[in-house]
Amino acid sequence: MTDDLTKKIVSWATEIGSSAAELPSKQARDAYLAERHQELVAGALADGAAQRDAMVLADACVDAARRIMTELLAHRAGEPKGRA
Repeated sequence: MTDDLTKKIVSWATEIGSSAAELPSKQARDAYLAERHQELVAGALADGAAQRDAMVLADACVDAARRIMTELLAHRAGEPKGRA
């Protein structure tokens, strides 16, 4: 993977993860991530990538987006509050 492609994946993952974190439910977030995955595969194929490479690219991006989204949601939720 080239440095340029790596930077694109990080950028896409950040954008996708941030957008997903704004959605109101797990179901909406999962649907959004699935839609972005399909778009990434289609875009990579349109740019001449092989099917397998397009899937690997989309998987890497959406996996990273999911981790970013999870961290954003955890941060937004704050530290768990214990009972006194």
